[in-house]
Amino acid sequence: MTSYRRLEGGEVLDALNLVREVFFAEGNLGFPRRGAQSFLEFVSENGELLTWYGAFDGTLTGVLGRTEEFHIALFFVRKENRKQGIARHLFEMMREEARAAACARITVNAAESAKEVYEALGFETCGETETKDGITSVPMEYLLGRENLGRTVTVTVDRPYGSLHPHYPDTEYPCNYGYVEDVLAADGEFQDAYIIGVYEPVDSFTGVVTAIIYRRNDSESKWVVTKTADCDRREVIDTVGEVEQYFDTRILWLKNAEAQERTQK
Repeated sequence: MTSYRRLEGGEVLDALNLVREVFFAEGNLGFPRRGAQSFLEFVSENGELLTWYGAFDGTLTGVLGRTEEFHIALFFVRKENRKQGIARHLFEMMREEARAAACARITVNAAESAKEVYEALGFETCGETETKDGITSVPMEYLLGRENLGRTVTVTVDRPYGSLHPHYPDTEYPCNYGYVEDVLAADGEFQDAYIIGVYEPVDSFTGVVTAIIYRRNDSESKWVVTKTADCDRREVIDTVGEVEQYFDTRILWLKNAEAQERTQK
């Protein structure tokens, strides 16, 4: 029976050996000479700095190595042990730690040959395919926190409607903005939230999380809270755009998430 756990001490060296073994057995993953050299240099220089998860069935059968920012750097399963759910279990271990750390997203630069594997895990393409140092990869992301969509929360307002933004003094807050006290974000502070639909200063507001705003290259997210589960998307975009224009953002909507869940069932 396969067991899963974090790797420690000398087990990390075993993980790196498995990575190299699978890499060579798979014909250098089809990388050109420059790409293979770059890959092996990365493994040697950065492998021991990663956090590792391993699958064991008598011996080490699969490994996943991630950075502190929950970016998947190395993810390999021996060929004879594939299609047994090992990759999914390793990813789920990492995902639970990311959730516990209130991380907003998990990222990976996936080899083109691995794109479908990551899509099966719930990842989505989030950028253009690029080639660097001989390695062609597809940037992908897995958005966390979607289970909070539809949740009823109370927002404590610390930046009321019409107040000035602390970092962009020429920008007034186009809505009430605050935090949800019982939810911690990745920075150790309470979860930030926009209140949409109330255009006068308030001290607090109770409503439904109808959207989550993810900022690219940011481990945190912003919640959109409205009075009911139905929200006017154009109103949300027009309102928060005053502040979010400074960031590369993506919005996950409650109704889209519900439809996707029904489809998956």
